[in-house]
Amino acid sequence: MNQLQERMVTETPTLPLLTPYKMGKYKLSHRIVLAPLTRQRSYDNVPQPHAVLYYSQRATKGGLLIAEATGIWTKEQVEAWKPIVDAVHAKGGIFFCQIWHVGRVSNSGFQPDGQAPVSSTDKPISSPVEGMEFTPPRRLRTDEIPQIVDDFRIAARNAIEAGFDGVEIHGAHGYLIDQFMKDQVNDRTDQYGGSLENRCRFSLEIVEAIVNEIGSDKVGIRLSPHVNYMESGDSDPEALGLYMVKSLNKYSIAYCHMVEPRMKIGTENIKFSESLLPMRKAFNNTFIVAGGYDREDGNKAIKENRGDLVAYGRLFLANPDLPRRFELDAPLNKYNRETFYTHDPVVGMNQLQERMVTETPTLPLLTPYKMGKYKLSHRIVLAPLSRQRSYDNVPQPHAVLYYSQRATKGGLLIAEATGVSDTAQGVSNSGFQPDGQAPVSSTDKPISSPVEGMEFTPPRRLRTDEIPQIVDDFRIAARNAIEAGFDGVEIHGAHGILIDQFMKDQVNDRTDQYGGSLENRCRFSLEIVEAIVNEIGSDKVGIRLSPHVNYMESGDSDPEALGLYMVKSLNKYSIAYCHMVEPRMKIGAENTKFSESLLPMRKAFNNTFIVAGGYDREDGNKAIKENRGDLVAYGRLFLANPDLPRRFELDAPLNKYNRETFYTHDPVVGDD
Repeated sequence: MNQLQERMVTETPTLPLLTPYKMGKYKLSHRIVLAPLTRQRSYDNVPQPHAVLYYSQRATKGGLLIAEATGIWTKEQVEAWKPIVDAVHAKGGIFFCQIWHVGRVSNSGFQPDGQAPVSSTDKPISSPVEGMEFTPPRRLRTDEIPQIVDDFRIAARNAIEAGFDGVEIHGAHGYLIDQFMKDQVNDRTDQYGGSLENRCRFSLEIVEAIVNEIGSDKVGIRLSPHVNYMESGDSDPEALGLYMVKSLNKYSIAYCHMVEPRMKIGTENIKFSESLLPMRKAFNNTFIVAGGYDREDGNKAIKENRGDLVAYGRLFLANPDLPRRFELDAPLNKYNRETFYTHDPVVGMNQLQERMVTETPTLPLLTPYKMGKYKLSHRIVLAPLSRQRSYDNVPQPHAVLYYSQRATKGGLLIAEATGVSDTAQGVSNSGFQPDGQAPVSSTDKPISSPVEGMEFTPPRRLRTDEIPQIVDDFRIAARNAIEAGFDGVEIHGAHGILIDQFMKDQVNDRTDQYGGSLENRCRFSLEIVEAIVNEIGSDKVGIRLSPHVNYMESGDSDPEALGLYMVKSLNKYSIAYCHMVEPRMKIGAENTKFSESLLPMRKAFNNTFIVAGGYDREDGNKAIKENRGDLVAYGRLFLANPDLPRRFELDAPLNKYNRETFYTHDPVVGDD
């Protein structure tokens, strides 16, 4: 298993953004951070229930999320945050709450008793901003500043009470703390104005108060020394940034979240400068960079050590599963600026659950399904794929990786055909048989046409008295499968293998009770079904059939009659499913249009009907939508794309399968 784990690491290329990182006591599984995004959806400054959906959608195990700067000064606000925080923690996320004071970026309508907003200055914002009106501010008196510092301290304490893992102090983008730091705003002459040290005093007093209240490991800060948002510029942004990060080192806070000099607007292609590098190098702990990064920019920033983490805003807003999309290099939804600040109606939790259902378009393949007692979360099945990688007919440790990679919660996997006895294995060559004897069949007719890479020994026709032993081999194999922990078994009755050799009239030339009529030719298969059902229960049994397929010279003169007879007979046993292969399987890039030849069998079978045979995403969705099957089995696509359900969900590019590796023998991987 150690070697297997090493292979899992060495064979899976990892993007820099998807590497793990330790931020103090927090173990992050990737470097992609949800930036704090003000959405104007909190009524009376109280977060609403829809935030449960918003944040939980973006939460990943070991992923860092930063909440927008929403009120947290009242008991009502604290209580409203708790279910939101719980939802993120339930997904394994790490959740910090951004706390702020907007200062002069406000108007009297938002202030108690219609008073003027406060700031470091009494200078108003001179240039109007679309949709915003700013009341000229009132300059804070020196003796009022300690109360503002204490407000931040109490807010931090409240955030921890609400369940947050920490807080981010909003010291960026022209809000109150930034209004004190920047010399183009701060025109004070007391100890909070003038020199760089004085202008940064307010911010550092807030940091110190919060660190003393909740601990340094729970504190981060966001700064934007280079950004002139809301007319908050500085004459020497690098000096300001360096002074701040060096001062912050004294408090050993968890992180510094720094915004690039320019944020990427729309589709403009920004080349990020190295202006944050001096601050990155000077800061001792985690350094988060932000400002319009895309997938390529973010990976480059981590690779070049320009930051430890990268915060994403608009892309994360439009793509709640951004880390996964980055991993797959999947197409990204485009964000819509018109909805950034659109007010949602206030909704309760019941309405929220309804919206989660009605607002999320679901592909037919990704809808849940109940197969007997098994509750499936989607309709995509891993088809059984013989890979010739089991040495001495014993599955090897590498199968742990193979199947676990393709497993999803509520997903159905079918293991490759595992032999029921020492005579059951092939390709049908005496070298695979005990003592080099001939393989057995319904007939003694050999496969006449050579198949590349395969040699077939002429078979020996099973005597009538030998058949019950083969049936019993299947029964014992099924019992063994349940003992091994499988949920059930699939009887392989397709593709020219032994059961198919009995059913098909172009192979079966017997004159006993197992040959001749359709009923006789199907007798062997149904005896196997009955024996297994009696052994392990009908709800644990499925069967795979291919009446229309002429693989290995196993054709039938009337495949529809054969298929219909079989499914009607199977109904008597009420087995879990019938897995039916289409008349034509899609080969290579051939565009196969699936006929409706399986429909009579689909309609005649009472339980779950699985269709297979070269389906792609479009074909599979269509099959489910048109009710041509309940589930769709995928082989080659699932082989090349272990995360196939997720790729289908995102319409992500698919890895191409390589036929040359289908049956390539892997080295035996040890478990020591």
